[in-house]
Amino acid sequence: MKSKSIKIISSIIFVLILVMSFFIFSSAAEKPIILKYSDSDPPGGIRTDFLREFWLPEMVKQTNGKVEFHDFWGSALLGPPEALKGVKDGITDMAMIFADFYPKQLPAYQIFRLFPKSPSKWKNIAWIYHTAFEEIPEFTAELEAWNQKLLFVTVGFPSAMAATYPIKSVEDIIGKKWRASSRWHLETLKHLGAIPVSVPWVDVYMALSTGTIDGVLTNYDGLHMMKFHEAAPNLLLGPDLWWATPFLHTINLDKWNSLPKDVQEGILKACRIAEEKFDEVFSREYDRVVAAQREAGCTVNFMSDDDVTKFSDETFLGGLRNIWVKEAKETGIEDAAYIMKRMKIIMEEGIKKEK
Repeated sequence: MKSKSIKIISSIIFVLILVMSFFIFSSAAEKPIILKYSDSDPPGGIRTDFLREFWLPEMVKQTNGKVEFHDFWGSALLGPPEALKGVKDGITDMAMIFADFYPKQLPAYQIFRLFPKSPSKWKNIAWIYHTAFEEIPEFTAELEAWNQKLLFVTVGFPSAMAATYPIKSVEDIIGKKWRASSRWHLETLKHLGAIPVSVPWVDVYMALSTGTIDGVLTNYDGLHMMKFHEAAPNLLLGPDLWWATPFLHTINLDKWNSLPKDVQEGILKACRIAEEKFDEVFSREYDRVVAAQREAGCTVNFMSDDDVTKFSDETFLGGLRNIWVKEAKETGIEDAAYIMKRMKIIMEEGIKKEK
């Protein structure tokens, strides 16, 4: 009888262990996958707010809550020059990569700057990016060399100039100290008569305030987000001159390959939805920012056709493109000349889509 009782108790304990194990493993299986996302820009920007309020939540939604994000903004985790290596090394799982900060590591992506005129509609700009990425394998290869996969691409608003002094045309930059992020933009500023100055992005506001620089050439939403117009309230906008270099939102390849197939599919679906949604933001917010800055007391002027022509001088740009081809070959991009020709065709086709 005692032996029978022991057997019954043992059976009950065994069942309890099985039940507890089920709940433990079930709970572990339902626990979301944590992904870290790092962005060098602060909250409150048009792009960063879109990512926080739509893109990240959409990935959670499309994966049925199987992923959860720990997001870091304003260089809280990684600064602009650190993001590429930070994703490669797994310091963060995902990040925004801005290729202007990596001319040696991502030489192919520098090519966009050499075509300053583009379509104005986001869907046509997105077509240019996707077509280039699909037809020119060097773009994918460069990111893969840094252990990354491109998930989602956005772009800044068109080029804008903010000066500490009155500015009505491009001629007004002659002899003044101007900052830009890209080597090619700095070359353009020099060609137009300005004194090009390289200043880290996070130091631009102070540089404007102290007179280290007289003006900055950047994307319009970035200018607004960083409040450069407070220190440089004289604006000259170029809506016909796209910001060109895309904002690349990437994920560590090892992390990506470790994700379940359904989670990968959910993330990719969310990215497709977000890209379509970004069209609404891109078309709506530009005029709102213009109105807000005028209300704040800024003087807002627009570039003339002559100004745009000076920025997109084909003779000058041809020389820069030849430099890119030569240097790209030196980095191992053997088909650099073909890539340049193909990009020119893609740009022309993208602009035709506006008509």
